[in-house]
Amino acid sequence: MDAKTKELVSLGASVSAHCFPCLDYHLEQARKLGIGEEDIREAIRAGQAVMNGAGDKMREKIKEALPELSLREDESCVDDRKAKRARFSSVVRL
Repeated sequence: MDAKTKELVSLGASVSAHCFPCLDYHLEQARKLGIGEEDIREAIRAGQAVMNGAGDKMREKIKEALPELSLREDESCVDDRKAKRARFSSVVRL
């Protein structure tokens, strides 16, 4: 695999793994390699799709395993979800 492809894959993986330091590092490396902004955005979109799909499947699995559990999408262990979302959104809007 060439270096540019590796960085694009790494960008998507960073997003799907929720790894801010990895995203920062691979974004910098991608730009150093001269990867275009549209390719960078597409890699990040792919990572978001994987992340969202995995979340959907996990919610389905929880409902299957524990049907009596009432899932609330507004619950979070993070005190301020809006601040977290805003911070993440600014990263992926490129």
